[in-house]
Amino acid sequence: MDAADTRTASSSAASTDAGSWAYASGNAALWRGVDQAHIMGLELIVAVALWGGIGWWIDGRLGTGAWFTVIGALIGNAAGVYLVWLRAQRIDGLDAASQERAAASEDAATGGPAGVR
Repeated sequence: MDAADTRTASSSAASTDAGSWAYASGNAALWRGVDQAHIMGLELIVAVALWGGIGWWIDGRLGTGAWFTVIGALIGNAAGVYLVWLRAQRIDGLDAASQERAAASEDAATGGPAGVR
């Protein structure tokens, strides 16, 4: 068995150990992105529903129509957008760090800065 066969065997064993068909398909980065997008959407929906629900509860207690429901939904929308923005900033930071690590490992493998040969 040559080196390529060893890498293939070990990577397929690792993907089966993970127990996830997404990682076995070789599209792990794609599925991580889909997962993050799903979480961002849920954060936005939950924030609007939670704050809108709080406003609805206040309206029921005070008998004020739908004023607090609308205000709560707007606050929830702002909070949800803020949470999505924070998660996107974190993902961007992780991507930049990953690219820096990849460039550093390429530099180490080639014996010089990336792109200079």
